[in-house]
Amino acid sequence: MNYDESQQVVLGLVLAAMMFGVALELKLAHFRFVLRKPLPVMIGLICQCLLLPWLTLLVTLFLDLRPGLELGMMLVACCPGGNMSNIITHLARGNTALSVSVTSVSSLLAIITLPLNFALISSLNPETAAFLAGEMGTLDVDSGGIVMGLLLMLVLPLLSGMLVGNLFPRFTQLILPLFKRLSMSAFGLFLGIAIYTNWDMLVANVGLIFLLVVAQNAAALLLGWSAASLFGVADGDRRALTIEVGMQNSGLALGLILTQFGAEPDMALIAALWGTWHIVSGLLLVLLWRRHAPHVHKEHLA
Repeated sequence: MNYDESQQVVLGLVLAAMMFGVALELKLAHFRFVLRKPLPVMIGLICQCLLLPWLTLLVTLFLDLRPGLELGMMLVACCPGGNMSNIITHLARGNTALSVSVTSVSSLLAIITLPLNFALISSLNPETAAFLAGEMGTLDVDSGGIVMGLLLMLVLPLLSGMLVGNLFPRFTQLILPLFKRLSMSAFGLFLGIAIYTNWDMLVANVGLIFLLVVAQNAAALLLGWSAASLFGVADGDRRALTIEVGMQNSGLALGLILTQFGAEPDMALIAALWGTWHIVSGLLLVLLWRRHAPHVHKEHLA
């Protein structure tokens, strides 16, 4: 489905409003936590912002998949964590303060890391590079348009939302419930559009797409758990990092696909199924960890 200019503008505004709502909760205290406990935060950021995207590139180089599927996996891997990871971490009795801090910092860094990582890894895979250039299909992406789109729908909303959230806390508390509902509605809108417009393709490829999403999500969870275990962080921190690295802001990925990548079907379906499956996998971890308290008590932001 190709969207006309007015539809893309509307979807872009919805995405920008969603990111503004996310940024309202990016408090300075979350960033001060990095100074208090730098090691686990750095582990989470390196895994999420660096290792996951580049490991995804390596996987796509070995797999013989359609370029759209590989691009969808890449884009999701380049996205920062979402607020859902904070809720799942809390339910799993992990270090919620650490989870919130990693989400906050990765969301802010996404201004740079998301376009940079995606541009680099997609260009290093010959098939995805050709596909983006329109040499292997109908997708012909304007790189300058993507940069401008990210500026308008990611950078400005994040910076302005963070500014409002920190300078006007009372006003923020009044509007925050509205933007939380908007974020959930926006994700539902993006999900519904992706599935409805690509229903036939989803039915024909549901087994493959589901397998890819489950495998990539499992690898991301394992990456977070392994890195945390390697550095010997506390049990509550390990739970938080496992969930944080394994849960991406797939709503952001879907919004970008619908507004910047011509609603490319394979990309949209990867992001759509990611958005539902990572909640399922997170809740499975809650069932596993909820019964056992972590060995070290959770820390809280000052």
